[in-house]
Amino acid sequence: MNTKLLAPGGNLKMAEGVLEHGADAVYVGAKGWSRRTANFEMDIDEIGTLALYGKTHNKEIRVAFNTIPSSSEIPLMLRTIKKLSDYGINGLIMTDPGAMNAVREKFPDIAIHASAGCNIINEQDIKFYKLAGATCIVAPCNIGIEEVEKIQNDLKLKLEIFLHSNNCFTYLGKCAMSSYIKQDWYIEDEKNRFYGSPNRGGHCNRVCQAAWDNGKTASKLENNAFLMLNTIPTAIKVGVSYLKIQGREYSNQLIFDMVSLYREIIDKCKNGETNLSGYIFKMAKLSKRRDAERDGRTAGLLKIAKSYDRILEITI
Repeated sequence: MNTKLLAPGGNLKMAEGVLEHGADAVYVGAKGWSRRTANFEMDIDEIGTLALYGKTHNKEIRVAFNTIPSSSEIPLMLRTIKKLSDYGINGLIMTDPGAMNAVREKFPDIAIHASAGCNIINEQDIKFYKLAGATCIVAPCNIGIEEVEKIQNDLKLKLEIFLHSNNCFTYLGKCAMSSYIKQDWYIEDEKNRFYGSPNRGGHCNRVCQAAWDNGKTASKLENNAFLMLNTIPTAIKVGVSYLKIQGREYSNQLIFDMVSLYREIIDKCKNGETNLSGYIFKMAKLSKRRDAERDGRTAGLLKIAKSYDRILEITI
């Protein structure tokens, strides 16, 4: 039962804090290269500091490069990854198969997690990303346990599933709604930030959460967040490699509390506990706090989408 708890690091304090609160591994976003806005990414020197912390405390450090680079950006991406590799990071989270292949050729020993943004939904997808260089698959949120066993036993790949994330009505990684409404190009450190495009630059305006007129009433498109509980014992039993908490954009304290609770639950499950009903109330309280923060950020992002100002000039 070597299932590990993987938690987010939206800043250096959060990244170190989740490890202190019980996470076995942390993932962070390299500035300019991950599916989050710049204020939830880390620069190279910060990641270097975190990598040293990870080595000292026997923890894993994953770095997200899960936006889609252009051909002209691949050399810069490889130079950036070289610096991080020299710092001693344990692996990458990536979306683009071409970029994965370039990294695999240059860094044959580095672990590559195929991001949820790859939208891997069937066995052929998995084989494709394995050929591209992936060593671990980040599963879609609605994957069944029987599929988990097949991936790990038949396809010989590690698997990462979400404890906390959201079920988007679109295919994650393939949605263009945000950039269709509003997008700004901005070059920073040789990298186009593509503000407004989650797939190219990491900034999503969440326009799916606006009030859409269906002719009778205004309604939001489905994009519900969840906290997993009852599936955890089975996930551990079948040998899922990583249980992942999503949320670089949330407050440090909320994420610390999630990590502490999930650490407790995972340890109990590893010791044979299967009845987790005693945690339902605690999960409900966490959900309310999460929803309040998420709703506030969504309102800010929709404000950006409706504004005539450039995206980079607005803060939320």
